[in-house]
Amino acid sequence: MNNSYLKFKEEASDAISNFPDLKLLSREDSLPYLEGKIDLLDENSMPYDSYFVKIVCSIDYPNSFPLVYEINGRLPHNIDWHVYPDGHFCTCTPAEEYIQCDKGIALLGFIQNHLTPYLHNQAFRELKGYYLHERSHGKKGVLESLYTILDTTNSNKVLEILLFIYKNKTPYRTSKCFCASGKKYRHCHRESFIQFKKIGQTRLEFIIKSIM
Repeated sequence: MNNSYLKFKEEASDAISNFPDLKLLSREDSLPYLEGKIDLLDENSMPYDSYFVKIVCSIDYPNSFPLVYEINGRLPHNIDWHVYPDGHFCTCTPAEEYIQCDKGIALLGFIQNHLTPYLHNQAFRELKGYYLHERSHGKKGVLESLYTILDTTNSNKVLEILLFIYKNKTPYRTSKCFCASGKKYRHCHRESFIQFKKIGQTRLEFIIKSIM
C-alpha cells in the first residue's frame, strides 16, 4: 500500500468525525474510499437535503483531488451537470486543482471546501433548473478560472503569461512585469509565477494545451 492510500486512511477519521454518515471502506483489490451520506445544511444549520456519495482516493493523493461519485442515481452523467461520463464529479478546473493541491489539501478540507459547495450547487440546480454560480465547460471554463488567477479577462494575455512562466526562469523582483502592465514584477504577477512554477512543467504544459 503506497503513501497516498495510507494518508487517505489516516485523514478519514477526521472526515468521519465531521460527517458521521460516511464510512471508510477498503478491499485488497481496490483503492480506499469513503461512502455514505453528506447532509447539506441551510443558513440555520438545519439539514435541507443530502447526497449519497463515494469518495475514492486518487493514486497520487494529496497531489490531486479524490474522485467523487454520486451513488443513488440522482445526478445524470452529463457534463452539463458537471459530472463526467464515468460518473465522477467535475468540482473545479485543472488549474484550480493543481494550485490547491500544491498548497496542500486534507480530506476533511476537500469535503468542506470543494465537495459540499459543489453539492449545494447541484441541489440548487435540481430545484431551480439552473446553477446559481456556474463555471463554463471545457476550454471556456478553464479560461474563466485563469482570468481570476491571473487578474485579466484577455485570453491572449493569459496564454502569453503562461507561456512566459513555462519557458523562463524567475524574473528579478525589481524588473518590469512580463505581462507588460508597466508595474514592477513583485507588485504584479510574482505570486502567479510562483504558483504555476510550483505545480511543475508537466501540469503547466497540460493547462497551456487546454486553452490553445
